[in-house]
Amino acid sequence: MEFLQEISDSGYPAEYLLARIHGRRLSLLSDWDTVMSGADTAEYPASSPSGIRERHLKEPAWAYRQMNNGLRNIFRPYLMYSELNTLLTCLRYKAGKGTGPERGRLLYFSLLSKGIKDELKTDTDVPSVLDILGKKVSFIHGHCDVKQLFLKDGFKGAEQGTTSALFKHIFNMDIHPLIKRFFIFIADARNIITLHKHLRWETTSGPFFIDGGDIKKTVLNKILLSYDTDALDSLVFKQTGLRIEGPDAARVENGLQRRLTGNIKKWERECPDAGLVLDYLWRCAMEAKNLSIIYHGREIDRGILKEELVY
Repeated sequence: MEFLQEISDSGYPAEYLLARIHGRRLSLLSDWDTVMSGADTAEYPASSPSGIRERHLKEPAWAYRQMNNGLRNIFRPYLMYSELNTLLTCLRYKAGKGTGPERGRLLYFSLLSKGIKDELKTDTDVPSVLDILGKKVSFIHGHCDVKQLFLKDGFKGAEQGTTSALFKHIFNMDIHPLIKRFFIFIADARNIITLHKHLRWETTSGPFFIDGGDIKKTVLNKILLSYDTDALDSLVFKQTGLRIEGPDAARVENGLQRRLTGNIKKWERECPDAGLVLDYLWRCAMEAKNLSIIYHGREIDRGILKEELVY
């Protein structure tokens, strides 16, 4: 069973798609002060969580269908990573007894394959669906028993197992250098956030680190075993350029995402074509995140809220 939809259409010439993205990129939100002012929130997708999620899925799906086969091959790892979140969110809906129409709306713009969508739309329980996915989805099969991970540790176990399997799959692929840089940063960022949460919150369960980043697991485990928060702060500073004090993992994540946004802009200058597409996909994702923060933080001081945005 394929993870993403297989599209037989050969797509458009790269030059055409890049011209379209240049134009569509201009429509992305940039004046966040105006958005946060709430002058007319109805004109923004922040008016509802479903609207935010739809916007987040709609643009990448449009871009993927417009791509020629060469660009689809380049960006398949990025979209697999993005759609893994869709899969896990939909499974949480199922576990929470979400209705079929609710799951249908979540999957409408998703690039998950028809086979996976059909499984998610059934009334079958979550362990049974995970059992099927674990046997039929190539990057999961043989790499983790996602059903048993779920039964043992719930959604945390399922997420850790599938994420680890996907990163191993991606780093074993012959991927474009730009996409490789992206995933190395993502792996390092996720590991830093995991370590930060573990040390600051003093969680009892052992942290789960992803393979593939530049920061060696030996370094992460050394900081973990020594509870050396100064070393962690230095690691965060090296990756973000920020000194972040206190138990605020959200600020660490925000700082990492801002740094990645800056890196992608730099990479676009080095690799204009693929860099432009990556910048657009990433900015769509960050726009959705910002809108979600604004929606859920409507009662929070705007100055504080703006510090949480990525732009």
